[in-house]
Amino acid sequence: MVAVAAPPRIEGEGTSESTWQHWLGATPCAELSMAQALAPSQRLVVVAPHPDDEVLACGALVALHAARGGEVVFVAVTDGEASHGGLCLPDRRGLALQRREERLRGLARLGIAHPQVHTLALPDGDVQAHGGLLWGWLLWFLRPRDVVVSTWEGDGHPDHDSTGRVTQGACLRMGCRFLAAPVWMWHWAVPADARVPWHRLRRLALDADACGRKQAALSAHVSQLTPRSASLGAVLGRSLLARAAWPHEYFFV
Repeated sequence: MVAVAAPPRIEGEGTSESTWQHWLGATPCAELSMAQALAPSQRLVVVAPHPDDEVLACGALVALHAARGGEVVFVAVTDGEASHGGLCLPDRRGLALQRREERLRGLARLGIAHPQVHTLALPDGDVQAHGGLLWGWLLWFLRPRDVVVSTWEGDGHPDHDSTGRVTQGACLRMGCRFLAAPVWMWHWAVPADARVPWHRLRRLALDADACGRKQAALSAHVSQLTPRSASLGAVLGRSLLARAAWPHEYFFV
């Protein structure tokens, strides 16, 4: 029998900010310029498992592309209605509506006043079971010259993994360029972690305006920044927020 590796555990504060800063500062990483990432004439398609993932994964890239007049389109895979645990159905629906509104406020802060958001409303926490719907929709929607960003298929959250895997497959089928963004990976991984394809990692340098817009966009997601209950803290903890303030965004290519 072949042993199956246990999935990464996302709990606690994760690997510290100082640990990553020290290792990343001492470890060469190939640069990814905006010119290499996508041309101003190309459409940037962001496939986000949950509201706020478009900011965490590539908020600054979105701001940079929008600032030069590039087209950005967002695919909202779920509404994130399961982020607060066992809510009753009316409360889950209310949270979904709140998170849709938070997304729009966040995108406006990235410099997109009238965002193109295609809402699929797949069940939060169960994207894998509905991957066929996402696959079919992407094959219908994507164009060969698109540059597509989604979460990395090994990110550690089941919705991130499934969304990334399906999106990457659709990009291969359609001939699109795909950039996979690590979000939760930084939480459970450690420097030089053998589970991570570091040789594929590229970093995009950000200017002060793009960094500021990313921070402002993330602050719009109030439901994820405040404690969920007396016993559950915020979804977005201190370590994740610190990583979102880095002067680079990272992608697997």
